Amino acid sequence: MKIKILLIVLTTTVFFNAQSQEYFEGEVHFKTKYEPLIENVPEELLVQEFGDTLIGYVQEKRYLMKSNTSGATGDQTLIMMMDENLIYYVQEKSDTIFRYPINKVEEELLDIHKIQDETKIVLGDVCPAVILNTKNNDSESPFTVSLGKYYYNPKYKLNKKAYENHKSGHWNLFVNESGAISVRNEVRHEPIYKSIMEAFLILPKEIPDVLFDINLYDKIIIDLK
Repeated sequence: MKIKILLIVLTTTVFFNAQSQEYFEGEVHFKTKYEPLIENVPEELLVQEFGDTLIGYVQEKRYLMKSNTSGATGDQTLIMMMDENLIYYVQEKSDTIFRYPINKVEEELLDIHKIQDETKIVLGDVCPAVILNTKNNDSESPFTVSLGKYYYNPKYKLNKKAYENHKSGHWNLFVNESGAISVRNEVRHEPIYKSIMEAFLILPKEIPDVLFDINLYDKIIIDLK
C-alpha cells in the first residue's frame, strides 16, 4: 500500500510539474550590437541610449525587460502585464512611471510572415524566424519604419492566448506565428540604425511575482492615453 501511495504521489507530481512547465518561465539574457545607418550617430551613443545588454524575466502572462542604458535616465525597465492589459515604463533616475494600455496600436503593420528557408543557430539550437515590419505614423518620431527578423526557439513556448491583447509593437502577431520566445532579433530602425540582439543565456526558473510589483519603485504613475 505504501508503495502504491508513493507511486500515486510521484505520478501526480510529475503531471502537475509538466502542466506548470507547458509554457516557458525564466530569464533570458541578451547582448546587443548596433550598426549606425547615418554618420552623425556613433555606435557609442546608441549603446548609451538603448543599452548593450538586456535581461528578460518571463512568466506565462507577464514579462519584464531591463536594459543597462547609461544615459541621463539610467537603467530602463519595461513591464508588460498581459493579465492587467497594461505596460509600465520605468526609468531609474526619474521619479515617474509611465503607464499605458498594452493593446494600444501605434505602428502600422506592413508585413508579417514566417521565413521557411532561413534559420540561425542560437545557443546550439536551430531557430526559425518571423518577419515583422511596421511603419511609424508619429510625425514627431525620428524613425520611419522598423524592419524586423525575429528568430525564435520552439522549445521555449509562449501561451498565444495570453498575448492576444499585446498589440503594442504588434507582438501578439509575432507570438501567434511563433508560439515561442524570440532569441535573436535583427531590426533596421530606419533611417538611423540596425540592432542585432541575441540571447547568450536562457535560464528556465520560477520568476517571483514580487518582481512585477509596481509599488516597490516608489514613483508617481502617469497614465498615457
